Amino acid sequence: MIFLALTYLCFISGPWNTLALPTGSRPPEILVKNHLQSIFIREEDRFDTRSLYGIFWSCLSTLFACTWIAVHPNIPAPRDSWWEVLGRRLAIMGYILLAPEFVIFWAARQHYTARNFVKKHGEKTGWTRAHAFFLIMGGFTLHDGMKSVRVLEAEDLEGLSEAGKIKWPTITKEEIADRSKGDYLSKTIVLFQMTWFVGQCIARGAYGLTVTGLEVVTLAFASLTGVIYYLWWDKPLDVRCSIPVYLLDGHLGRFEGDREKEATGPQIIPSSHAEEIPERNEKVVGNPNPLPTTSIHVDVSAPDRAPTRMQRFRAFRRGPCEEYGILFGLGYVFIGFPLKRFLGAFGDMSFCRTLGDKRLRVPTFYSPYNDDDPDDMMPSALAMCVATVFGAIHCIPWSFHFATLQERRLWRISAILVSSIPMSVVAVGFFAVFCGKSNNPTWKQFYKDFLGLIGIVTMFLYIFARIVLLVLPFVALRALPPGAYVQLNWVSFLPHI
Repeated sequence: MIFLALTYLCFISGPWNTLALPTGSRPPEILVKNHLQSIFIREEDRFDTRSLYGIFWSCLSTLFACTWIAVHPNIPAPRDSWWEVLGRRLAIMGYILLAPEFVIFWAARQHYTARNFVKKHGEKTGWTRAHAFFLIMGGFTLHDGMKSVRVLEAEDLEGLSEAGKIKWPTITKEEIADRSKGDYLSKTIVLFQMTWFVGQCIARGAYGLTVTGLEVVTLAFASLTGVIYYLWWDKPLDVRCSIPVYLLDGHLGRFEGDREKEATGPQIIPSSHAEEIPERNEKVVGNPNPLPTTSIHVDVSAPDRAPTRMQRFRAFRRGPCEEYGILFGLGYVFIGFPLKRFLGAFGDMSFCRTLGDKRLRVPTFYSPYNDDDPDDMMPSALAMCVATVFGAIHCIPWSFHFATLQERRLWRISAILVSSIPMSVVAVGFFAVFCGKSNNPTWKQFYKDFLGLIGIVTMFLYIFARIVLLVLPFVALRALPPGAYVQLNWVSFLPHI
């Protein structure tokens, strides 16, 4: 993959290739007749003009639909603020822009796990795929009376129900749809917008009109979003509250004993830090005020108050500064730790199957274990195929107009990297499995470190290429060819008098 990019840079785009590209632009109202001489449509009234603002707005609105509306995040914790929920959604949006293949892999893991869960329990319980998605995204929370214990995972629901410790939830599909902020109509409208954009790009190519680099990038994301919509079609959108599932009398102690063996720590939240959901007959301990209130009830007798955000940051900063010194400590706090969190999200999208340190919500990129496909072979194959097609779409402007030769070379190299890296990752994965069978521990550790280094370098190259393919189309808007301003007049194609 890297060899192909270097070969192109050294031999194909060498210094002898010095033909200048046109940089002049024409006003939008001047139509180039060469673009109008089609064997199918000869009348000039079937063409119109468009402005730079129209190109920008059409692509930007479609990109927003691809990266924001198509995202179906998991359910937040009861006390998560609006800013925390927004931050997670913006993070997912950023990962779609930089590495959409990983988001596809995460969505595919949830899709196939939900399908397998319905296959196991659907006939007996009447659950649909919407129920399974609601469970996967943290839709059911185990309660002991008014005290929240933890979010129910799929294996917890199965085990506790078979042991008679809880009753299987009886929520209907209509009740889940009522909690969701999206329905089939809204999803269909977004899909229609993306289909219309794809159709416009295809029509422009068929009639020899210029397709800008920004439109090609938007076309790639529109194709990708269609796959995400298929995988998450039955997943509820923007649900904010989970449904309580109550432990039957006398079973809390046994449940605590069952969960003590997990390495993630105790499962019962102390009463001073428990997330409580108020009910009609709820009585507030230590609160003599008889007036009704809609706020979350807390135990006012607790002597310690939760630390503020600034206090938590100072405590977090103190540790690295004492261990590594002030300079390196601050470097870790402001550079190393954010970079670690950023790269760690890729691992979560690929391997996160437990709650970790979370208790009242599932992690952002969580998907439980799939019994039918323990190695996630189907999601991996789907993600790699989609990633290859996604990269191949970026190769469409290989011979398009660019303002400078440097921009053309940079686009071609980035397109090669984005197209070839997914398959190279598969090859490295097979090589890692082969090296893992070695009996020599020294060579085995060497292979592990070497493959890890290759993985890090490949990831940074891929992220660099994705950033180039996101920035360069906007830069190219400064010098578009005249054909980019010509637009098909779709009304003229309709039968009329």
